[in-house]
Formats: sequence, C-alpha cells, structure tokens
Amino acid sequence: MLSRRGACRHYGALLIRYIVLLIFHCKSAIFLTGILGRCQALPRTWASSHRTAARGGGVVGLAGHGRAKYTTGTLLGSSRDRGWGGLLAERWSHSEGDLGEVRPRETEIVVMLEGAVHVRRRGDGRLQHHDAVPGTVWLCPAGIREDMIRIYGNIPETVHMYLPASPLSATALRELDLDPDNVGLHYDGGFRDPLIEHIARAVQTEMVDPAPGGKMLVETLAAALGVQILRHHSNLEPAAVTLPSVRGALDARRLRRVVDFVEAHLREDLTIEALAGVACLSPFHFARAFKAATGSAPRRYVIDRRIGRARRLLAEGRLPLADIAEICGFSSQPHFTYWFKRLVGTTPGAYREGCG
Repeated sequence: MLSRRGACRHYGALLIRYIVLLIFHCKSAIFLTGILGRCQALPRTWASSHRTAARGGGVVGLAGHGRAKYTTGTLLGSSRDRGWGGLLAERWSHSEGDLGEVRPRETEIVVMLEGAVHVRRRGDGRLQHHDAVPGTVWLCPAGIREDMIRIYGNIPETVHMYLPASPLSATALRELDLDPDNVGLHYDGGFRDPLIEHIARAVQTEMVDPAPGGKMLVETLAAALGVQILRHHSNLEPAAVTLPSVRGALDARRLRRVVDFVEAHLREDLTIEALAGVACLSPFHFARAFKAATGSAPRRYVIDRRIGRARRLLAEGRLPLADIAEICGFSSQPHFTYWFKRLVGTTPGAYREGCG
C-alpha cells in the first residue's frame, strides 16, 4: 500500500506520461507546443493587453490577485517563494460573499478541490452561473475585467494558477502566419477538465509536500496547462496550421552546449526552461530530443551529474558534507543525502568512509 505522498508521486508520474503522450502524439498538441515554447498563455484580447508589455522588453512578474479580489478568502499557501518558472500557484479557502473587481494582467485558472457551492460571475459581458463541485474549473484570461463574482456557500480549498503572458508569443505567432490580434482565450467557467484538475492537484501536492525536482515538474505542468487551455478554450484552429514536429535526437553541437552549461552551472538551480534556452528549443521539444540523445530525461541527467561530482569530492575527503551538497547544487544536505542514497545505494558519509 502506497503512502499518501507515495501515491501522489506515483500518480504524478502517470500524469506526466499522459501529458507527454498528449503533446507528442496529437497533431494539434504539437502545433500548440510549438507556440507554447515561446509563450505560456494568450489573453483574449491580445493587442490591448500585451503591446505595453512588449514595449517594455520583458515579461511582467506574476503577482496574483490577493486581497484585491479575494476579499472573503483565506490564503492557505503560495508558491511565490519557490522560484517556480512559468507558473504562480496559490491555495485559497473562500467564504460566502461577493469578491472584488479586478482586471488581471495574467491568465488565471481556478480549480475547486473541495466543497459544493453555487457561483455566479460576470466578465467580458457574459453572465455565468453554475453549481460547482470538486474539479470545477474557472478561466479568466489576462485583460478581462470581472465586475461580479458571488459565492453561495463556503469552499474549503481551491488552487489558483496564474500563467504569464510573454511578449515573445506575438513574434512566435507571426512566424506561424497567425495574426496575434486575432488569437485569444475565452472567458469560460463552471466546466470540468480531468487533465486540468490533475495538474491542479499535482501542483497542490508540490506546494504542501515538496520533493526533489519539483521546479522542473511544475514547469512541465505549466506548459501542459497552457497547451490544454489553448486547445479547448481559445479561438485557435490548430488544424489550419502545419507546424513540423521535432523528431530525433538533439544534434551534437546543441548537446555539447547543454552538457557544458550543466557542468559549468551545477551549483545553480538548473531548470528545463534554462536548458531549453541553451539549446534554442521549446521545453517540450528539448526534453524529447535530449532524452533521445542521452537516454536520460534532463532532470535525471542533472541529478546524475551532481551525484558524479559529489562522489569525486567525497573521495577527496576534505570538504564537509554540507559544503559538498551546496557545491553540487542540492538545496540542502538532506536533499543531497536522499538522492545520493537512492542512486549510489549508501549515504554520503558511508561512501566517504569506504573511499578512505
């Protein structure tokens, strides 16, 4: 019998496998993945909400809504201090009442995890009302003003996920002969989507019970979330555009760049986004091509290289274990010990004694 944590990790692994199949075996998903390599989400009204950001030359940091919107809510947890790339997540409980009016600068996806309530909301000129149960999803694209939200009842827990709107996405769309001004997300709410629900629960698990490799996991989930929203809640027609998929292994030149980058930055927080940037590929395409070239997923490759360096330092026998953990890029000595024992079969201290 798996523990709660073990079950969550096992379920998360199955979810990732499903996402990979979704991304790489569906023609429309391949199209969207190509776009998502440069952007995480698209607002419903592209021109009005992103030209300013594009002129600024960078992506505005994710902020969420906080008390400005959730006046009746209690913040249960936030990923703000986790350093996640591509996604900000918050856990909230909500009491009955009216919420504040906001015009978000980022796309928000809310998934109810517990409770049974009735919700009325109005945004983009659309009035929506529905009964919500665990798994119910609400989507509010960046730039859409919600002037009325009322919750009839109490919600024990929701996960709020915020996706950034990258100014690079407009360039990517033009490269695909799509007009950015005509691409947008829909203001949808009260729907069920098993994949989005699974992503929300995986994010919640990572917030409550973080584990090694969590940042890379969340980056993958963020990209998959964006793909799913673009596929089912936008005005895009993927079949109208042909985008060649990335096939085969990473070429030798790009692989050498990535390998050298990993070796030079093992001490730092290496993410899939960073490694994909070195290879000039989208995170999903990079992960597939890298594994084809090396036989290892990027996350596992980085961990293996960290353990390899740690073994050399342990054999030299001079540095304290805590220093070795830091030099090799582990977040803490327990994190180092966990992975070392898992991959080598013994603790760092015992390994050092054996080398002596």
